Amino acid sequence: MTQYRMATTEQMHRVTAPCVRIGQTWRRLPRLRVEGPVDRITLPRAGWTRV
Repeated sequence: MTQYRMATTEQMHRVTAPCVRIGQTWRRLPRLRVEGPVDRITLPRAGWTRV
């Protein structure tokens, strides 16, 4: 059975590094996408929110 978890950048920021600026979280996410544990999708029915 496969499960998927989705979170916005802001939500990831609050969980992983709330004491630093959100810009650091934005800079980390592309590296995680390359390494594999993170991907990005756009939800058209949610106002084109990227998660």
